[in-house]
Order: sequence, then C-alpha cells, then structure tokens
Amino acid sequence: MPTHDAEAASEDARRWRVQSQRDRAILGAVSAGYVVIRDQHILEVNDILCRLLGFTVEELLGARAPWPFWPPEGYEIAERLLQEVPVTVDSTRRPYTFEMPLMRKDGGRFIAEITTASAREPDGQLIGYVCTVSDITSHRDYEAELQRLADQDPLTGLANRRVFEQRLEQEMADAVRHDRQLAVAILDLDHFKCVNDRFGHPTGDRALQETARRLGLVQRKGDTLARVGGEEFAWILSDVHSHGAWAAVERARQAISEAPFDDIGTLTISIGVSLRGDVRGPAEIYERADRALYRAKHEGRNRSILWRNL
Repeated sequence: MPTHDAEAASEDARRWRVQSQRDRAILGAVSAGYVVIRDQHILEVNDILCRLLGFTVEELLGARAPWPFWPPEGYEIAERLLQEVPVTVDSTRRPYTFEMPLMRKDGGRFIAEITTASAREPDGQLIGYVCTVSDITSHRDYEAELQRLADQDPLTGLANRRVFEQRLEQEMADAVRHDRQLAVAILDLDHFKCVNDRFGHPTGDRALQETARRLGLVQRKGDTLARVGGEEFAWILSDVHSHGAWAAVERARQAISEAPFDDIGTLTISIGVSLRGDVRGPAEIYERADRALYRAKHEGRNRSILWRNL
C-alpha cells in the first residue's frame, strides 16, 4: 500500500499539474504575447506570443539570450535592455514599458511594446520577470501618418508654414552656434490671381502642385521647402553664402518659366532672398526676404532680389 508520504507527494504532483494546466489556460486567454524570463532563460510563453513570432513553444522554452526573436542589428540595444530593465523594475517595484524591434522566424521585423514586471513568491523569492508583448507597428505607422499630415501642406505635399517656422528657428540657432551662413528665400508666383480667375481654381491648384514639383527638383539636399501661403513658397538654404544662394534661387526661377504649364501657358515667379548676416533672429531674416520679394515684384516681377539694406 502507498505510504502517507507517497500519497501526499502524488497529491502535490496532481495539484501542480492542475495548476499548471490552469495557468496555461489563463495565459492562453491573455490578448497579448506573454513570456516569463529568469536568469536570461525563457520559462513560459503563451500561444499568442508563438503566433506573433512564428516560433513554436518548444523552440522558445528554455532558450537563453540572445533569443531567436532578437534582430541581429538590435543585439546591442536588446542586451542593454536585458541588463537595465530588471534593475528598473526591482528598484521602482512597478511595471516598466518600453519599445524595441523584434524579429519573426521568417525574418520580418516589427515594433513591439513590452511591459515587464517581476513575479515573486510570498516570501519575496523571484519567480521570474513577466513580459507582455504587443505588435504596435500599425499604431506607429498610423501615428507617423498623422504626423505627416500635420506637417504637410495638403495640396502640394511640401512642408507647411508651421514646420517651416520651426525649422527656421532650429536652423538659425545652429547657424549662430556653428558660425555658418544661412539664407531664406520667399518665392511668389506672378499674377496668380489671374490664373484662378481665368482658368478656375482646380487648374490653379494643379499649377501650384506643378510649381512645387519643379521647385523640389532644384531644391538642395537638406534644405527645407514649404508652401506658406496661397501661391507663396519659402525656402531655407543651409550653410550657403550669397553666390550659392543666388545661383540656387535663379535655378528655381528658371525652372518655373522655362516650360509652359498645362492648360495655362508660361508662368513666372518672383523671389526675395536674405542672408543671416547680422540679423537678430528668424523673424528678421524672414522679414528681409519678404522686403526683397516686394522689391522684385515692384521692379517688374520674374526676377530674384537679394536683400542689401533695401
């Protein structure tokens, strides 16, 4: 007959199996991927994590870091987090959430949001670090699209006035800090009201889009080109002196006038340019470029004017 100790051990084993099955059922109902880690070993995962990563339970259980879902290009970040996160969780006694790229078995990457907390026995002994894992790539893509829409002029796809003003402030600060030159150009299509009046606003809108396209072709890499008004554009030319700025805006002016626009014919553009020089801030350099533009309009249009104490 089984002894009392044997019966107790058998009952403990049965309870452990029941509890393990119950825990697995609970883990299977969790809506996010779930992994338990201790001593850099994976102790437990749920089916959702396996489906998310494309690995089987057997391929993940017992795996030691670096884990197969770490992308090779992210090893340094992952290893740093592996060291930092437990310290943060244990010191704050609160879950810690962070984001990092993970890799599926087929090599595909996604952005994961990971929340880590420590699980402990009643006596304080560590059971493991419990991590929930969610794929937030689509959420990040949606946020990026919202940001893009907030930053872009909806008609031309160029930066809008708000972004232009932010960039100008940043560029001016950098130019002053590093003692670099900077130019701002304001470009305005000539007689554009007549285009809208004669051909209609849809044709005028297409002309603005074509203007943006042509200006984009002559824009220098790293510069900021924006639509800041109806038919008015603004251009920040970084690290440029007067001759370089003049040559750039002349290319832009010629790009507009050298070929006719569909349904309209030839259009021209007037441009005012200001260099950083002794200006005291973004507002002043923009104002000087605007005054130079006014002079270009006043002197007959289809020309570029550099502000020189006008």
